[in-house]
Amino acid sequence: MGKTLFVGECYRELSEVRTNYDVFKFLKKLSDEFGFDRFAVLFLPDRNSTQISSHMIVSNWPPELIRAYDEMKLVVNSPIIEQLRSSIDPLEWELEAVNKKRRPEETQNSVGLFKDFEMMGGVYFPTYDATGRRGAVSFAGNRRKLDPDELATLHLLALFTYNQISEVAERLTDPSDHLSPRERECVYWSAEGKTNNEIGVILSISENTVSSYMISAARKLGAVNRTHTIATAIRSGIVS
Repeated sequence: MGKTLFVGECYRELSEVRTNYDVFKFLKKLSDEFGFDRFAVLFLPDRNSTQISSHMIVSNWPPELIRAYDEMKLVVNSPIIEQLRSSIDPLEWELEAVNKKRRPEETQNSVGLFKDFEMMGGVYFPTYDATGRRGAVSFAGNRRKLDPDELATLHLLALFTYNQISEVAERLTDPSDHLSPRERECVYWSAEGKTNNEIGVILSISENTVSSYMISAARKLGAVNRTHTIATAIRSGIVS
C-alpha cells in the first residue's frame, strides 16, 4: 500500500474511534506496522514531578517498567523530557547515547531498566492539546532508526492520534458526575502512588474492595488500565 493510501486509511480509522480503548488498539496496530513493540501517549511532567505514571494517557509500557522508573525517579533528570519541553521536532533516541547526559548512577539504572524490556531506542513526537498543554506520542522497541519517509508518516499519524484523543475527551460528559465518592477516593490515593493495600488501610476497607472500585472507575472513565485511569482522572479534574 502506498504511503498516501496508508495515511488515508489510518485517518479514517481514527475518525471512527469513540473511546481511548479504540485509540489503544489503533496505536498497537500502528506500532506493529512500523516494527515497534511499545507505545505511549503522555502529558509532559512539570519540573516538580517525580513520577511518569500519573502523566500517561494511553500506554502499553510494562507496569513493572513504569513502577521501577518511578521508584528510581528517573523522570526528574530525563534528557528526553527536558528536550521535549523546548522543541516541536521529533526526537529519535538510542538508549545508551541519550542516557550519557545523566549522572553515572542514573545512567546505569536507566540503561539497565530499558534493556530488560528490550526498549533500545525509539521516537517521541511532541504534541499540544486544545489548552496548549504539552504532550508527546512515543514509540519504542528494538528496530533500526526510522528512514525519513517513515518518520514523516509516523509523525503525521501521531498528531492525528493525539488530536483524536482530545476529541474523545471532549465528547465525554463530566466523569466526576459518574464516579461514586469511594471511587474518587481510590483514584485520588492511586494518583498519590498508594497501592491497593495501602488505600485499604487509609479508607478502612479491604484490598479487594479497593480493586473493585478501581476497576469500576476505569470502566466509567473509559480507561484500559490503572495508569490510564489516573491520567484520565487528572485530565478531567477529578484529581489534581
